[in-house]
Amino acid sequence: MNHFVRALVPFSILALTLTGHAQPMKPSAKPKAGTSAAASKGANSVAISVGTVTIRKNQIDTLAGMMARARGVSLGSLPDDQATMLKRAVANQLIGKELVELEAKARGIQATPREIDSAVKDLKSRFPDAASWQRALQSSGDNEAEVRNKVARQIRSEKLIAANIAAPEQPTEAEIKALWNEKRKDFPINDSLGAVQILLLADSKTTPEAATSKRRRLEVLRSELLDDTANTVLLTQHFMELAARNGEGPEARIGGYLERFLPDDFNAEFKSQVVKLRVGQMSPVFRTPLGFHLVLLIEKYDGKYDSYRLQSVQYLMAMKKGQMETEMRDFLKKLAAKYPVKYLQNGYRDNSEGGIY
Repeated sequence: MNHFVRALVPFSILALTLTGHAQPMKPSAKPKAGTSAAASKGANSVAISVGTVTIRKNQIDTLAGMMARARGVSLGSLPDDQATMLKRAVANQLIGKELVELEAKARGIQATPREIDSAVKDLKSRFPDAASWQRALQSSGDNEAEVRNKVARQIRSEKLIAANIAAPEQPTEAEIKALWNEKRKDFPINDSLGAVQILLLADSKTTPEAATSKRRRLEVLRSELLDDTANTVLLTQHFMELAARNGEGPEARIGGYLERFLPDDFNAEFKSQVVKLRVGQMSPVFRTPLGFHLVLLIEKYDGKYDSYRLQSVQYLMAMKKGQMETEMRDFLKKLAAKYPVKYLQNGYRDNSEGGIY
């Protein structure tokens, strides 16, 4: 898969939750194999059928557009091959969701009101305020009741997957040390660092009141992240989620990730804060001419085991997740045999080696 497309998918539950799901197939509109003239017309036409439900063209194209915008580009500005690959990747995600939903219903799996309440609360917490949440609802054409229905679908799906595929466990200390002993000669040793940051812009023209407000806001985010400091992997994931939602610098669009850098490349205050951090440690909130920073150090190439531990954990987790993805692919293939997948429009089928359906 193209590198750009790989960076966009799999996409977030948020995007899927706030976008319309497939519709039950009406007996009078049962699609036939191939592309009919009626099916090929209009943005709201049926593109794919999955068992007894259908996926519309505009669902796929809308989500593909959202994923492109998340990376700072429009779907229309992408070369045709990249846009097509992105749409196919999104179609695969939607097909997988419908296969799992159909099977969850067949097995009578339910989401309890308490589970739904908790998930909706978490979903709302991803928005800075109530107004932002309402704008998201409006832009997706949803209301609170419909979001609850979609969240219930997600919970049922997660229960089905959990019952059939074991989630990867965190690597043990023995596994981490074994990898270190095997790969330590391959780890680089130099003066570079890697970090993620949340930057709230506040230059010399920012009023004292606005600057104080931004500092307080960043302090609140830091306090929230302190709950995850016992697990560096979870801390990094949570940090990058908050950076993507709250950061005001250009790196926010990639979760606050700063490309590998030399400390001398940055402002003196920035350098003084990051050079004393250990891998997995957060800085205090500090100010530079750009604004207020919160930094989490994730890479340090000094040849010491502790500095490479996070990379070792991430490497091992990637291997375990790869195994889980293989199991998930096999599971979806079995479901696709039970609930046949039919393409009614050209361009959405993934014909690559990695295609499932």
